[in-house]
Amino acid sequence: MGFLQIVDTLLVNWSCLTSGSQGINGIPRPTLFGLVSFAEQGQAGIASYAGLAHVPFSPMQRIVFLYYLTLALAIGVNLLSSRLRRLPLGRAWEAVREDEIAAASVGIRRAPVKLAAYAISAAIAGVAGGLFAARQGFISPESFTFMDSAIVLAIVVLGGAGNRIGIVIAAIIVIGAPELFRQFADYRMLVFGGAMV
Repeated sequence: MGFLQIVDTLLVNWSCLTSGSQGINGIPRPTLFGLVSFAEQGQAGIASYAGLAHVPFSPMQRIVFLYYLTLALAIGVNLLSSRLRRLPLGRAWEAVREDEIAAASVGIRRAPVKLAAYAISAAIAGVAGGLFAARQGFISPESFTFMDSAIVLAIVVLGGAGNRIGIVIAAIIVIGAPELFRQFADYRMLVFGGAMV
């Protein structure tokens, strides 16, 4: 969490790279392999989906495309995760997660194992961030607040580290519950803290 605050402060104040709090705008919308655009008019050298399919243009076409793209990426990450867990590296991750001292005593070098986990998770997060930026068309440091990070951490803690089904259920509960009890918005943080305890 401390590292998050450092990175957030750096992104806000490094205005020559990130445009500071103004963010980066004009991010191009995603296309289908650079061949088909989901905009009303095709871009230079890219045909529009509505024109190719001979259907009237609707902004929902882009939303539906992004939904299926996100679903395909989520399934791909799930398959990658299940494959990695069966490899010796995945077994080493589980051993280090459960007990670092015991893992070191059987010859697992903790630093490379942790760095591999960090690098792979950062790559997956980078793909997700690119998809988020393409969806929004704009990104700034204010797009990701401390509360967002706390919610993600709460989802992982409630779902159980290493339990993919539990994390999906926890995400549905943590994200969906505030929507069900919107009339108690003033007490949201109090209920959230109580649930975490």
